[in-house]
Amino acid sequence: ELICAEATFHLHIPEKKVLKCVEATMKVIAWALTEGKDFDFVFKNFGILVRRGRRVVMRFFEDLLRDVDKTGILANAFLQV
Repeated sequence: ELICAEATFHLHIPEKKVLKCVEATMKVIAWALTEGKDFDFVFKNFGILVRRGRRVVMRFFEDLLRDVDKTGILANAFLQV
């Protein structure tokens, strides 16, 4: 709920609407996983959730990693994978 509250604050969108969007997103992802569908789910300014076969990988955007990790150590480790 804290993340939703923060999104509400920064995006100026009602919390109820943010929660509905998160819920809908989770339902789509759950459906795709249950049905064995491959997908690329793009989270703007965050990364891409990719499923191929039985493998699911989150690929974070470089800008996000560098912004979150001020030391650069974690970002460099993630970017080398």
